[in-house]
Amino acid sequence: MFVGDLPHSPVRILRPEHSSCSCADPRRAAVTRLGELEKASAERALVVPAHFAGAGAVEVRKARDGFTVHRCAA
Repeated sequence: MFVGDLPHSPVRILRPEHSSCSCADPRRAAVTRLGELEKASAERALVVPAHFAGAGAVEVRKARDGFTVHRCAA
């Protein structure tokens, strides 16, 4: 799942409700991130963000207070 700028940082995967000053509409950005990460987690899809260093993709899993990064893929 190509998510582009949806998460600007890995923190946005771990805590999708947190937005940055780069988000024009922080509430809507958080809702959108949460929805896409829910879908990726349910489908066990690889998430491909645009700006993360290192791994080209990550698999996210639902956690009690957000999500966790289950594995990274190059």
